[in-house]
Amino acid sequence: MSRPELPPQLGEALPALLDGLRSADVGVMVFFHHGGKNYKLYANDAATLPLGYSAVEWLGLPMYATLAPDQRDAVAKLYTRVDPPTAPFELALRHRDGTERRGEFTVASALVESGIVVFIIQRHVGHVLQSRLSLLENDRVELVGALAAGFAHEINNPLTSIVLNLRTLRKQLAMVTPGTFDATVMQRCVDDLVLATDRIAGNVRAFQTLATPRARDRIDLGAVVASALRLALPTLEPRAMVLRQISATPKVVGEEARIGQAVLAMLLFASSGFAEPSHAGNEITVAVEVRLGEVVVEVSDNGRALAADEAEHAFDPFFRTHTRGAGVGVGLGIARSIATTLGGSVELTARDGGGAVVTMRLPPAPPE
Repeated sequence: MSRPELPPQLGEALPALLDGLRSADVGVMVFFHHGGKNYKLYANDAATLPLGYSAVEWLGLPMYATLAPDQRDAVAKLYTRVDPPTAPFELALRHRDGTERRGEFTVASALVESGIVVFIIQRHVGHVLQSRLSLLENDRVELVGALAAGFAHEINNPLTSIVLNLRTLRKQLAMVTPGTFDATVMQRCVDDLVLATDRIAGNVRAFQTLATPRARDRIDLGAVVASALRLALPTLEPRAMVLRQISATPKVVGEEARIGQAVLAMLLFASSGFAEPSHAGNEITVAVEVRLGEVVVEVSDNGRALAADEAEHAFDPFFRTHTRGAGVGVGLGIARSIATTLGGSVELTARDGGGAVVTMRLPPAPPE
């Protein structure tokens, strides 16, 4: 696809800028959005050689030839927005031989005369030393660590009930002679055992939903949020009352595990806005609804007011201050990265009267 005439200021500045990027250690690609269409302007060898193409060959390919088909629509939307640099996010790439490779991307864009210039910094995950985890993977490790205590609490409570009831049953069964045991006691023990095991099974299913990667599918966002809440409640409830406002919504396309991780990061960020112990006025509200054609998850709290540096850096990997993020180890970067990969967005705003509002928007799944 031939590109349109570039604006004068861009046409003059671009050659000098790109000369300095040809030998960069990271992949660099530049695109131009003009007239509702996207055009390739530049790529260096670090971006294209790991995919089996020279930079010249890559420029001659169709626009999305090296992207997995199910990710092309989401990436196309990145070129139509003017945003500050995103947190790193992952995409599946197509090598020349047809195999899949993973890449980690950061996107920044700028509005110029007649269009939008989009710069993409790309790092091929396969070229990173195995001893180093990507920032996103490190964030996921922190996320699992933050939930471990809550998950153990949710499992230990019903296990304690099971153990106690089994001991009672053992004593009753040891006295199985007519008129020497109480059938009512035994029935109550059995009922408690059934409830406790059901609770464990539900917790395990919730954990599997959020911890087990699966292929993209049409998923119920409300159900994913419910699973995330189930595991996060032991962390949230000591700090605030959790209010749910979950409405029926159209399904979205994505991976349950990754969307669940994004919601968990939002919940943990909200909980870090409160000092412990909780008092009666602390509230975290979790809403799932449709707004302006998008499926929205919104987590708001009435905790500490959002400071300027928190609003600016909350999406940075490993963001922490002495207030927001403290003791959690997870910033909102993981949430934005996952949403961006799905063609959505995550925003952070101050809440009127104090606190913060984190809003994730995802496009609804296309009709079946």
